[in-house]
Parts: sequence; structure tokens; C-alpha cells
Amino acid sequence: MNTNIDYFQIDEEIADERSFSGVEREITSDEYIDTEPFDPSSISISSKTIALDTVLRRIKNNTIRLSPDFQRNYVWDIERKSQLIESMILRIPLPMFYVSEDREGIWEVVDGLQRLSTIRDFILGPDGDGKGFDLAKLEFWGSKLNTRNFFKLEQDPKAARIVNNILETELNFTIINPETPEKVKRNIFKRLNTGGIRLSEQEIRHALYQGHATVLLKKLVKTQEYEVATQNTVNDSRMAGRELILRFIAFNLIGREEYTGNTDDYLSSAMQLLNGEKHLENVNIDPVDLEEKFKKGLMRTTTILGEHSFRKSKLSDNRKSPINKSLFELWINMMSSLSDREYYDLVEDRSLFLESYYKLLDSEEFENSISRHGASVAGVGYRWRALRKLIDGTLNK
Repeated sequence: MNTNIDYFQIDEEIADERSFSGVEREITSDEYIDTEPFDPSSISISSKTIALDTVLRRIKNNTIRLSPDFQRNYVWDIERKSQLIESMILRIPLPMFYVSEDREGIWEVVDGLQRLSTIRDFILGPDGDGKGFDLAKLEFWGSKLNTRNFFKLEQDPKAARIVNNILETELNFTIINPETPEKVKRNIFKRLNTGGIRLSEQEIRHALYQGHATVLLKKLVKTQEYEVATQNTVNDSRMAGRELILRFIAFNLIGREEYTGNTDDYLSSAMQLLNGEKHLENVNIDPVDLEEKFKKGLMRTTTILGEHSFRKSKLSDNRKSPINKSLFELWINMMSSLSDREYYDLVEDRSLFLESYYKLLDSEEFENSISRHGASVAGVGYRWRALRKLIDGTLNK
């Protein structure tokens, strides 16, 4: 028995500077060794200086994606936005922008998301209606330009030089070309993302793999079944909830036998499968079927474990521990795979099953398989075999 674990001192992932995600932090596996490091010559990068009007046209045409799904969660305040515009008025060069280009020529912003969003919001308006924000707290031009927006400046003949300074700004871009391998793109994304709040791995995947995958994850994280099962305790502002759901999908589609210990590669592959960018033999992508399995797994788990579903805490505990990623992926897949007969029999013997499950949960080997070794191949294999054996033992008593 493992008696040294305090389930209420579990390290949670941070959502932002003020709150936690409600999900237990996972220790990265040190078991995985990349035997095929990428070749530096495979990195295809180009640099361009682009006029602002061209950048604005791209924004209007949605060929620069500003990823609003996670951008809205941490936006610059009006003072910082205004200072950026003032820098353009003063003709102070702006730092380099980094983007990743796909094969359709669409750019995902790697670094510079808030700067591009600020320029868009000031000149075009956040909704593209020309209703940009009013400048405030300017350092040098405050007495003349505070409370004025771009529309007002354009209407003022005396402000022509200021407007020209803004519109004639040239922006420097470093472009990660589509020939660059996906794994290398993700690595570059992590290295170059230097904003005040660094993107989480799921936010990076979300930016790189826009399509059916991002749409499905956004839909599933808002389902009533998910909200009930997690009791609305998961803060998805940094996409912690979507990563949980993606783990279920990855193990359901790809299978645990194909897991190599590199969680990022594994989850990225699942998103590429959903988008039709990658194909695996005998793997058929059916979003409706995935949604049904997801909801079934959630409801069945909640029936068995109640408000402590996917957590290390138990029904007898007064407090709940954070959601555990390994338990989430494990329980939903296991419950959704049971036949109706097996599930009903398990519910009938719920008390007996829970007694055995809590003993398993307290065992050091199982605890390690969902914590310190949760991302390892050995940990994944052990927890899946252990829960399956426990279920079979209850059903075949």
C-alpha cells in the first residue's frame, strides 16, 4: 500500500497568473529517446519585409490566422496596445514576427500574435467594421492623440503625417515554410514563442492543426456530459480540457500499442488523423462515433465513480483532487468499450468493484503508472492492464 501520498497537495497545471487548470500536472516521460533527431537541413525558413497594407489584406482574407480561440484568453490592456501604435507613429521598428505557412499559403502566428491583433484592432476594428480602439496613456503623443481612434485620425487633415507613418510601416517576417517537417515546426514553435504567457503544448497543436480536429475538440469540451463528469472544474482557457479529450481520442484511434512515450507526437498524430492529413491502416475516422463513445464513457464513469471521476480522491474523501490525465484517458476508453451487458453487471456489483478499485488506486505501482510514470510506455501499459483485469475479475466472480 502507498500511504505517503497526500492527494490534496497534488501539483496542478497553471492556467494563467491568477488560476489553475483543475488538471494534475503530468511528469514528462524520460523513457522516450528520439532515435531520429531532425536534420537541420530539413528546416526551411525565409525572411520577408512586408508592407502593412499587404498584412492588413491578409488579415481581412483570413490568410493570417490570429487564432481567436486562445487569443481571447490573454489580451493586452489598452495602455500596452496604445504604446505599440505610438511606436509605429514614431517609426520605431517593431520586433520580428514569426509565422508558419501551410501548403495553402495560410499563416499561423508563432510569435507576435498580440502585436498583429493590436494593429488589426486599431486600424480595422476587432470585428472588421473600422471601429478601432481609442488611444490612451501615450508617452509622447498623449496630449494630442489620447482618446482618438484611427477613424478620427483619418478624418483629420492635420493628422495626415501620423496616419502615413502608421500605414507605411514595414513589418519583418520570418516564415517557417510548409516543407519543414511537422515535428520540427512544433519544436520551432516552442522555441520562438516568447510572449508574456507562453503557449501550452495544446495551444501550439491547436494553432498548427486547424481543421476538423479543432472543431471537434471545441464541440466536445462544451458538451453537457463533459461538464457534469468534470463538475466544471477544468479551466479550458489554456486548452487543458481539450487536451484531456484529445488524449481519449488518440488512445481510441491509434491504440496504446502504438504509443512510444512521446505524448506530443502521439497527440499531434491524432489531430492530423482527424484532419485527414495522416492516414493509418484500419483506422476509420468517424466524428459522430467518437462523440458517442466519449459521451458514453463519461456517463458510465460518472455512474461508477460519482463526483470523484478521473481523480485520485475517493467517494469517502471530503475534498476532490484535480482531474488526472491518465485516469481520464483510461476510464473513458475502458467504459466506452464495454458491452451493455458488461456495464450493467459492473453497476450491479459496484460496491464490490469500488472496494477493489480503491485498493488498486492506493497501490504504489498503480499510483506510479498514473503519476511519475504516467507518460511512459510502461506506465500506460500497466494501468490499462490493471483496470481491465479488475473489471474482468468483477464480471467473472
